[in-house]
Amino acid sequence: MGHHARIIVPLVLALVAASCGSDDEGSGPGQQPGDTTAAPTGSTPDGSESDHSEPDSAGPDESDPDGSTEAIGLIAVPDRRPAAASPDVAGQAITAFGYDVLAASGQRVGAGDNMIVSPLSIAIALGMMEPGATGEAQQQLHDLLRIDDPTAWHASMSALEQDLEARQAELLVEGEPDEQDPGEFHANIANAAFLQPGYPFLATYLDTIGTNYGAVLEELDFAVDQAAAADRINEFIADATEDRITDLVHESDIEVDTVLALVNALLLCASWQNEFDADATADDEFARIDGSTITVPFMDGAGDVSGRGDGWVAATKRLVGNVSLQVVLPDEGRFDDVAARVDEVIDEYQRTATDGGRLVMPTFETRVNVELTDVLVDLGLTAPFELGNLLGIADDPRLVLDRALHETWLAIDETGIEAAAATVILMGAVSAPVTEPVPVVLDRPFVLRIVDDVSGATLFAGRIMDPSA
Repeated sequence: MGHHARIIVPLVLALVAASCGSDDEGSGPGQQPGDTTAAPTGSTPDGSESDHSEPDSAGPDESDPDGSTEAIGLIAVPDRRPAAASPDVAGQAITAFGYDVLAASGQRVGAGDNMIVSPLSIAIALGMMEPGATGEAQQQLHDLLRIDDPTAWHASMSALEQDLEARQAELLVEGEPDEQDPGEFHANIANAAFLQPGYPFLATYLDTIGTNYGAVLEELDFAVDQAAAADRINEFIADATEDRITDLVHESDIEVDTVLALVNALLLCASWQNEFDADATADDEFARIDGSTITVPFMDGAGDVSGRGDGWVAATKRLVGNVSLQVVLPDEGRFDDVAARVDEVIDEYQRTATDGGRLVMPTFETRVNVELTDVLVDLGLTAPFELGNLLGIADDPRLVLDRALHETWLAIDETGIEAAAATVILMGAVSAPVTEPVPVVLDRPFVLRIVDDVSGATLFAGRIMDPSA
């Protein structure tokens, strides 16, 4: 491919336009907790029994013949509150948090490895933990997630989730429904809390995550069968992501003293507003960071916006549903420099970009599993791992954050993007202006992000070091 200007992309959202999503309605991973009929075990803050009755089952049910695992029982909580706040507060917080997560995650993989994270998924899972955090743990979460007013922040997060799920593909030109295809947009966000039966969870905490996050609350006996517990959580994630993510949690991740798993699963699919011409896709060379090259398919078409700055060029291609793919390509020899200041680069790009520009990029599919525990510690979230900092979840000073897991999957082709992410948090009771369009040819490592154009939230972010990996 010769010598072309290059771009990096820091934040990534996973989408594949061809087969994502279904129109089926009814119960499932995203059902509202108010739709359930079973009851929880737990206690009120004063230690008395809650108003909820005990579930019928005393232990985990046997697996079905098809291999699925039955839950002990669903817990009824108040219905999720309708969205009444602006999603902008959450959107800005998630994007700032996302830059931190991407930088810390990149330090824990090889220089030539792909890295994709979903700031939205991780923030939702941590957001479900925040109402139960106390003392230093609460302050660290507020600093990490940019929470100034917890009530307003949670309301904005809820509004962002509900807004994304409610969006539909719309015709670009009104009045011509028979002459154009609006394309596809599908977003599914499923939240859950899996609870150890009999553990003294505070009813106020369970109600809070139910009303703010629409979380399904389900009793699951971690102490009796760790393999079955892992299978049930994976089943929830697989259902929510339409099998894009199926094996995030392993039996070894579950401890005998695990009492709570907070789970988010996210699936997003969107078509390009203007698709790449498949006939224009051709094989060419992609230069890895170590100087070696590989041959991969490249799409060649038009971007919607482009720009140039110190050591980089960038482009935007819009998707239906008011989301966009942004890519930043560093100049040769400038990847580390540009990646280290990608937040400043994207801010400058968005202020100085020009309409139009050629965009050449590889088709690819990549999966990344992140040991999120170490990343969170690197970012200063240490107190939840220490005794006595989660007293808002249960009247038990032994409750601590044990492990955090995160996996993303991203695919991009001529028709659009498909992205999936899942985050699991396990807790246990233990002791300058541009005047002309810029051509962007992504034929070497680049950074990318998928951004919600309505709230400004970074939905996914990452880097592509090897599109064949």
